[in-house]
Amino acid sequence: MRTGMALTALAAAVGMVVSGAPPAVANRPGDRPPGTARPTRPKPTVAPSPTFSPPPTASPSPTASPSPTGTPTATTPAPMPTAKRTAVVLPSLDGRGSIAYDVNTAGVVVGAAEVAGGSWHAVRWVDGRVEDLGTLGGPNSQAQAIDDRGRIVGTAQAADGSSHAVAWVDGKIQDLGLTGGIFSIAYDTAGDRVVGVYHVTDSVSGRRPFVRTGNTEITIDAPPGASALAVNEAGTVAGTYGYKDWTDPPFVNQAFVWRDGVLRSLGTLGGPTSDAAGINDLGQVVGTSWTADGQFAAFFWDGAAMRRLATTSASPTAQAVNDSGLVIGTDGTASRAMIWPSPTAASQLLPLPDGAVSSVAVNVNDTGLIVGHVSFTSPSWQLRAVVWR
Repeated sequence: MRTGMALTALAAAVGMVVSGAPPAVANRPGDRPPGTARPTRPKPTVAPSPTFSPPPTASPSPTASPSPTGTPTATTPAPMPTAKRTAVVLPSLDGRGSIAYDVNTAGVVVGAAEVAGGSWHAVRWVDGRVEDLGTLGGPNSQAQAIDDRGRIVGTAQAADGSSHAVAWVDGKIQDLGLTGGIFSIAYDTAGDRVVGVYHVTDSVSGRRPFVRTGNTEITIDAPPGASALAVNEAGTVAGTYGYKDWTDPPFVNQAFVWRDGVLRSLGTLGGPTSDAAGINDLGQVVGTSWTADGQFAAFFWDGAAMRRLATTSASPTAQAVNDSGLVIGTDGTASRAMIWPSPTAASQLLPLPDGAVSSVAVNVNDTGLIVGHVSFTSPSWQLRAVVWR
């Protein structure tokens, strides 16, 4: 279950970027350094390039309230409180960069870590040790999710450079194939299911979502440009359809859930688009949406209606939710990982480890363990996988 899809609309779908740079995080609008211009979509290399929702609007001007003399006085929102948690940086391979994408109930963490030469390999952290999971013979791989049975899924390059959806079972890699496309990636696993995306063309609109049960695979009947990003134990899939390239507006992508052949759009918070990121075993979904007044907002969908999550951030993303209702995400304005203790509570920042300058929360398990990554700029820029306890 992607109790937080394992994937930061500070972020949108996962992809591996060029050698020497870290893999991108999955489906989250906002996964780029603050203050940078809207990116052009890169050509995919190892895995599908990240999709991005339209960039957040500028922070709204402060509201004004009358002063005793009748002259409007600008007000500033109270600072976001910091959650009482501890950030623990995970070991990497030879002190290089790393990113954590998912954690199961047993506390096993998976993600990717940089190796010599600048490539990235899928890794697993168990009891404080990092373990290289290898590739299909090519230079790169990435572990995207782990279920409570210990099965890990993600993507890996073959010797010919093609990127295949894969699973690791008992430490051994299994090629799930290209699934009918030119490259593929598995995003999540729960029960006996694996969900992900394959591309029929080298474009965002060429995405197609798949569900694999045992050795049987079907393509979800959804509009083009769709991603299956998360699945729960009951087999309900959460994703987004209608993604387009930046050069092909208008953007009308919609969050959806799918089960047993039936697709249901979740709607929006009043604006044109929404993106689903995570689902829990109760069928509750979190993600991001535009509002009717042009604001970028995080949402919680309870199975019947979508509601806006309370935060002072002008660019929030909700990435994952566990069965207790703990929602995790990232404040895109401050480049800080954050949580909502419950869907009705206001957001709180997660603490930074010493020396870190920014953070992204990617997933959470049902015991409340949160994983993601933090950025360091000294002695040089580097991402490091982190757990918040």
